Amino acid sequence: MKRILAVVLTSVLLTGGSVSAVSANATTEALPVSQMETVAEMQNNLYLVPGTYMSGGVKVENTVTSGATKLTSDECEEILTDNAYLCNLSVGDSLPVPTSERVDKNGVPYKFNGWWSIVDAIVTYFDKVPELSETTYLYADWRAELSQRKDPIVPDESNVAVPAHYLSIKRAATGKEETITLRVSGTDETSADTLGYYKPVQLYNDWFELNPGDVIKVYASGLGGSDETQAAPLDLPGQRITLENSGLIANNTGTFLKTDANDAQALVYRATQTTRHFRIYIKFKSAGAEMTVYMEPKDISGQ
Repeated sequence: MKRILAVVLTSVLLTGGSVSAVSANATTEALPVSQMETVAEMQNNLYLVPGTYMSGGVKVENTVTSGATKLTSDECEEILTDNAYLCNLSVGDSLPVPTSERVDKNGVPYKFNGWWSIVDAIVTYFDKVPELSETTYLYADWRAELSQRKDPIVPDESNVAVPAHYLSIKRAATGKEETITLRVSGTDETSADTLGYYKPVQLYNDWFELNPGDVIKVYASGLGGSDETQAAPLDLPGQRITLENSGLIANNTGTFLKTDANDAQALVYRATQTTRHFRIYIKFKSAGAEMTVYMEPKDISGQ
């Protein structure tokens, strides 16, 4: 039906989206006599609001020269909207392009950037007359040249920000890798390294899913005193991964994980297990050469 581009409202306001300008010589039409009821009582109307701006201390109105009828001052007051037009086009018709005489401080004309409406703090742009289920207001977005709306840019996947601490999961079924961000918290392990923080730390996460054969690997910054994010544990003398258990809830991490025979820094979710959700806790010792891992199943924790 129409091309719609949704953007956050604040981006419109911060990039010069103040509605603007008009020709002083523009002509408008009066509302037909058949529209005797007040504008406020009309249902499912589409109003176009091209906006106003100040020039030399005088308010100037932008105009819509076709496809809409300008409301009188009294009618604008009834709908609490300045310089409004009642659209008289059909659903699916292309919306008119408003005109403005506004220029920036360098004399460059403002350009029309589209008609937008706001619902739940989200701005949606319209190119054609939408189907209406209620009275709708579309506002003109005027921009200086440098703030014009552009076509979306595909992110460069090779330049993605990596968390300082994260868990990599290589899925056995697809071979694809997923990243789970790990958070930093205090720990009762008094011999743990500080990883650059003011107190010993442990890394943990919210619930994540593991399937038989999935391979997990921990990455953290601060290991060995380095700010670089590195695979853990570090390849240093005494390198070791310890799987912890809890007598309090009768849970043994070794029930679910085993070391990867091909990678001293990786752990494999055992094939004897079923798909389950876990929360993982990681602690470091010996400058990052030792890593202890505790994995808590969601169904055991009762959460």
